[in-house]
Amino acid sequence: MPGMTTPHHSPAPSITGTLSVDLLFQTAFYNGRTPRSTEYQTGTRAALAFRIERKDIDPPYQAGTAAADAYFAGIAEGHALWRTAVAKIGGAA
Repeated sequence: MPGMTTPHHSPAPSITGTLSVDLLFQTAFYNGRTPRSTEYQTGTRAALAFRIERKDIDPPYQAGTAAADAYFAGIAEGHALWRTAVAKIGGAA
C-alpha cells in the first residue's frame, strides 16, 4: 500500500482460525460506541481482512482527502484490534 508499510506477520494457523473479520469488527463497532464514518469502518475492516484473511489492502480513496484520512485511521484501529485479539488468545502479534 503506497505510503504505508506494515509488517505482514502471520501467526500460527490455529490462531488465525479462531479469529474472524466479522466477529472482531462487530465487537469493535458495538451499539453505543461513538459513531465512526463509513470510510473509517472500511479501513478497519480492510486491516482485519489483511491480518486474518491475508487480503491485500487497496485504498479506495484518493490520497490527501478527508475520506482517505479516515480510511487510514481505521486501518490503524484494525491492526490494533488484531494485535489485541491475538495477544488475548495467546499468540504473538
